[in-house]
Amino acid sequence: MATWWVGFFAAWFIARVTVPALPRATAFRLSLRGFAIVFGFAFAAAVVGYLLGLRHGADYSTWEYFAATLRVEDLPSFVRVAYIHNASYLGGFIGLVAAVIYVRRIRNAGRCAGGNAPSPRPPNG
Repeated sequence: MATWWVGFFAAWFIARVTVPALPRATAFRLSLRGFAIVFGFAFAAAVVGYLLGLRHGADYSTWEYFAATLRVEDLPSFVRVAYIHNASYLGGFIGLVAAVIYVRRIRNAGRCAGGNAPSPRPPNG
């Protein structure tokens, strides 16, 4: 249920890099690549979180409060999902940073190659 606001912030940051500087079609394509990077990092981190959740071990004493408060019946699965949840948020954040860096580099490379560079001034005199 909280995915929408994470996507909203990711879209906002990526769009701040692409939309004002590039033509609409190019900005759209580059933004989609940025979203793919965010998704890839989040998915990979969720898999790592799942594997870490499997390796948690048999001691769930630090989780017993949550289990009692939330009436959790399957504590090992609850802990595994918590690992997946937290890892995917971390992966999404790392992916967002990577996507913004990637998008900025592509945008700046286009400027240097003459894509959106301002025309040079005529010589004085």
